[in-house]
Amino acid sequence: MINKYHENDEMIVLKNDFRATLFSKLINLYGRKFLLRKLKISSPSLYSYKNKQNVAISLQVLKLCIRLLKINEDALQNNIVIYYKPKELRHKGLIIGRACRREQLKKWRSEIPHIEDVIDGDFIDLEKWFNSYKKLVYFGTKTLENIKKDGNKLTIKHTIYTKGKKHHFTITLPRKVSLDSNFHYFFGLWCGDRVGGGRVGIINKSMSLLNWSHKYLEHNIYQKPKYELYLYKNPKKLKIPNFHFKFCKVSRVNLPKGDWVVCVYSVNGILKKFFDYLNKNLDTVLRLLPYRNIFFAGLFDAEGNVSFEDNYFRWACQNMEKVKIYEKYLKKYNMFNRYDGGSLITNNTLAVSTLILPFLKQEDKKNKARLLCLGDGHLDKKFTNILYIVKNNEGKRITELAKIINRRKLYAQIKFLERFKYVECTDYPKRVYMTPKGITELRREG
Repeated sequence: MINKYHENDEMIVLKNDFRATLFSKLINLYGRKFLLRKLKISSPSLYSYKNKQNVAISLQVLKLCIRLLKINEDALQNNIVIYYKPKELRHKGLIIGRACRREQLKKWRSEIPHIEDVIDGDFIDLEKWFNSYKKLVYFGTKTLENIKKDGNKLTIKHTIYTKGKKHHFTITLPRKVSLDSNFHYFFGLWCGDRVGGGRVGIINKSMSLLNWSHKYLEHNIYQKPKYELYLYKNPKKLKIPNFHFKFCKVSRVNLPKGDWVVCVYSVNGILKKFFDYLNKNLDTVLRLLPYRNIFFAGLFDAEGNVSFEDNYFRWACQNMEKVKIYEKYLKKYNMFNRYDGGSLITNNTLAVSTLILPFLKQEDKKNKARLLCLGDGHLDKKFTNILYIVKNNEGKRITELAKIINRRKLYAQIKFLERFKYVECTDYPKRVYMTPKGITELRREG
């Protein structure tokens, strides 16, 4: 049937009265059966043209009508509203529709509240943000079904259409997020070690951080977190600990040889967008947070490290926009000396000992921070190895020890051990001797 138009067919829209008169005359002169056969159209299409229901006519059909009625060309031209091809019209419609949607989304984005408007005293008003943000989510294939409030919880039910099927989902959000020390720490940890996709959580190897993050996600922001293990591709070369939790998924990925890492996360795209919103406005968020130092403690557990030889702490960061923000607020605590191209560095051990150390949760980094700040903690293997060499070669000069150990930076490492009384140096050039504290450390090491 010719009325089932191909997308490249040429179409014409005529004025309603002219088209109705045209097809009334044709029916009166030739009858329905003849016209259906001649024009190759269906009976409903014929009468819809006559009764002003179908405004678009194929150019091929119109040419046949003109021949049958011998219509004057001028009369026809005066009654044409528009001439088009369906494919071109649809393309123009898509362009106009996309432009309208962009403008609408732009308007809705402009209605999302500023950070200053959602941080209310000791809380972040997540519900206020969500009431504006939901317009950007629930249109098209995603539909909001129901929102239930229960105390500080928002339970949201929605549907998503994918591949012709309707899927139901339920997510939970906190109406307000407490700006307590736990949030400050988690936000700092998340800024350093966050997982990707529509997930909220961290990726790390520290059992203490993974366990703490699981508790925070579950008890503080009402999520149902799960663990996922990423392994090096070759299982024969893996050395992984025994985990006390089960994994929802185990994936083999292109990690460094023999390595592994664990994610703890909740699948919640809206909550992830909220954390992205905070991250996008990080400068303002840090300005308004009451305990910024705890944020930097969380960030240190994610991206921090200690250099005993050079006597400093560092936060790794290569995003220059973030570097400027972190530098700005670390300076307020007098915890910034320089940026070395990969890390923000401070040698203010006194500030770190009071503002960062008490809030660290990663055991190894906490131990290293205690060592550098207070001289209290367990030495790394590299330092106990030096103590063993010193014990077996007491009284030797540092240059002689360096030949035995074959290690760079030995002078700086001996200086660190001397500073915290693990060894004693006398004379010049310096000769190195064990101290009671150093002997005790070797006994502890076994």
